[in-house]
Amino acid sequence: MTSTRSSKGKKRLKILEAAIGLFVAHGYRKTSIDDIARAAGIAKGTVYLYFATKLDVLYVACAYEKLRLFAVLDGIEAPTLDARDRLRQWVRASILMVAASPLLTRASAGDPDMLAALIEAMPERVGAAMADANSFIGHLLDAAVAPAQWTDDERHARAIVLQALTRFAPLVGDDPLRQGLSIEQFAETLADVFVDGMRVPDRARA
Repeated sequence: MTSTRSSKGKKRLKILEAAIGLFVAHGYRKTSIDDIARAAGIAKGTVYLYFATKLDVLYVACAYEKLRLFAVLDGIEAPTLDARDRLRQWVRASILMVAASPLLTRASAGDPDMLAALIEAMPERVGAAMADANSFIGHLLDAAVAPAQWTDDERHARAIVLQALTRFAPLVGDDPLRQGLSIEQFAETLADVFVDGMRVPDRARA
C-alpha cells in the first residue's frame, strides 16, 4: 500500500512540475492537458486520474508552489518574536515568496487568463483567502502599533498596501531596479522602511 501511494504521489508531482513549467512559459490559456501529459511523459488519460480539469491542475500547482516556499514564513508566529519584527518578517516574505516562484510571479504579475480562471471558477475560495489575509494582516498591524490604535480606515488602507506587495514582488527580479542589491537585501530593506520608516537605527547614532 505504501509503495502504491508513493508511486501515485510521484506521478502527481511529475504532472504538477510539468504543468508549472508550461504555465510559466506559455500561460494558462495556451497550455492544454495534452501539453501537460506530453511534458510529463504520460498518457492524457493519466492526467485525468489525478485532476478533473486543467483548472484543478492550476489550483493545486499554485498551492504546491506556496507549500515549497513556506520556509520563508518559518517562525513568524513564534511567541518570542516582537510584533514589529513579525510584521517586518511578513513584508519580507511577501517579496521573497513570489520572487522565488516562477508560477506565483506569473500570476502576481497579472496573467489575466490565470487570474480569471481562478476567480471565476472558485470565487468562494478566492474570497475566503482574501478575507483570511485581511484578518491576518490586520492582526499584524494592530500588534505592531499597540497600545496605539489604527482607525478602521487606516488599518484597511494599510492592509490593501501590504497585500499589493505580492503584485509588486515580480519586479524585484529586475537587476536594474535593485541597483546592485540582492533580492534578499532589497526585501529586508523594504521591510525596514515599511515598519520603521526612515528612522535611523540606534547603532548608527552611537
